[in-house]
Amino acid sequence: MSSLSSPLLLLIFLACAAAIWMAGVKLSDATDVLSQRWHLGEALGGVLLLAIATNLPEIAITASAAAAHQLDVAVGNILGGIAVQTVVLVALDAAGVRPRAPLTYLAASLTLLLEGALVVALLLLVVMSTQMPSDVIAWRVTPGVVLIALLWALGLLGHPGRGRVHRAQW
Repeated sequence: MSSLSSPLLLLIFLACAAAIWMAGVKLSDATDVLSQRWHLGEALGGVLLLAIATNLPEIAITASAAAAHQLDVAVGNILGGIAVQTVVLVALDAAGVRPRAPLTYLAASLTLLLEGALVVALLLLVVMSTQMPSDVIAWRVTPGVVLIALLWALGLLGHPGRGRVHRAQW
């Protein structure tokens, strides 16, 4: 790649970005169809299908970094991915979509609020578990990992998202 010129590299980058954009639109359409057929609801379908599919590269990077004992890369990848997604959402929210309403208004629902709170709680557990003593291990598992898995499972079991997403009345 270092032998290619900058304009050619930019062209390759733009072509790849366009291909990813088109694949994202197809993936979003397929998620809508599967959510309707399986009666998952919009929010739960997005969480289970769209979020998992779009996060597969991050999962691979995080798993390989953790396996290579590069925990700073693994945690940085997770937190950095969330930070970039948040910046994109803020930019789209500021720009507004038709009918010139922010995304936070168009997607206002108690389900999404609870999912956001679950993500924040999980991230807090990730950061807090890095501060625990390194000798607190039982059966090759740390308490942080167990708490993260339990909170995630409780979040899925207690998810109110089967069916239609209801707008919050605030």
